[in-house]
Amino acid sequence: MIIFESIIDGIRDIRDHFGRTMLQLVGIILGAASIVATFSLSTAGKAASMEFYRVSGGIQKMWVWNKPTGKVTLNAKALASKGLTYSDALAIRRDAREIDLVAPMASQNTVVRFGRVEKTREISGVTPEYAPLTDFHAGTGRFLTDSDVASAARVVVLGSERAQEFFGTDNPVGKTLTIGDTGYAVVGVMEEKYFSFDDKRNVLRWMNRQIYIPVTTLITRRGETLEHGKIDRMQTRMKSVKRSDEAVDEVARILMREHGVKDYDVMSRVANLRRNEQNNKMYDMTFMVCGIISLLVGGIVVMNIQLASFNERVREVGTRKAVGASPAQIFFQFLSESVLVSLFGGLLGLFVGRLFTQAITSLINQPTVITMGTLINAMIFAAGTGLLFGMYPAIRASRLDPIVALRTE
Repeated sequence: MIIFESIIDGIRDIRDHFGRTMLQLVGIILGAASIVATFSLSTAGKAASMEFYRVSGGIQKMWVWNKPTGKVTLNAKALASKGLTYSDALAIRRDAREIDLVAPMASQNTVVRFGRVEKTREISGVTPEYAPLTDFHAGTGRFLTDSDVASAARVVVLGSERAQEFFGTDNPVGKTLTIGDTGYAVVGVMEEKYFSFDDKRNVLRWMNRQIYIPVTTLITRRGETLEHGKIDRMQTRMKSVKRSDEAVDEVARILMREHGVKDYDVMSRVANLRRNEQNNKMYDMTFMVCGIISLLVGGIVVMNIQLASFNERVREVGTRKAVGASPAQIFFQFLSESVLVSLFGGLLGLFVGRLFTQAITSLINQPTVITMGTLINAMIFAAGTGLLFGMYPAIRASRLDPIVALRTE
């Protein structure tokens, strides 16, 4: 009951001293707005990164790259290793228990022709696993199959931009594209791949410019055997994100067994995501400190105005205590006023923060996302500011000696 009466008295004081209340509100509004704006930018960055991972194959992806050893003296097996080979991919596919998909990749620049159009383009040799690993599928026709790889078939799948480059608006499926001096049957055209962090640049446009043939076809056309055929890299997918470290270690052990030297590098998206999360925590703390500093400034203003209000109302407080008001009633009256002002300022700060986020979006062309968690945090910090900085004036008022107060001029 005391708290409810104190809240009513606090609302009455806020109404009666509206100009003073507005001064208190400014700092709280700006502080809450800065928290909303900064956290919305951070949240949008995290959401965009996770969406990019999703549309490009998920966080279970791993890569294996060729890497110079940097060693001067090597044993015979290490000297015989010339980097990643197609047989390495087969060994991982056969022996790895933590991996469910393996997609070896090789590439080379070759002259590509159709009719009067002749261009030098990069040709990528891949396997059927490439499609689910990159979440990239045929929009027309089909993608490469296991039988294409097994028979080193002369078939080709085009990215959407490459299909338009060589065939214009015609449907390429069923036509023959000349790669080097050999004709390849076009069996599919990939869907258009798109993702943008700023709604301006398609960061996955390179996928629309690809030309895919079976990796075995590319290797054998280079005159290499499949056992020793060189590949540029591998994409793999772990079965469980929770066992990401085990999956990385398992792939590394198999390659060390095959090569005898660490002339490869294994990288997982999970590890990359962990590093990003550590960096994001630092940015979040920085943003939070900036917002809290703004609220602290607002809190100091609240406390000073509450002290000024107390000094103006010393005789009033003394009279109330003299007629029976308890120290608790006086304490909660002053404290509720500062908390109510802070809550109201925080509420207004949410709307101002929305304006800040729109300004940020237009200035730096970066998306912002306001979540319910961000709004709740802003309100909690605003209310906490009023509670913290309203405590001292409330304590002074509750301890006031009514006799001394009534003697005050």
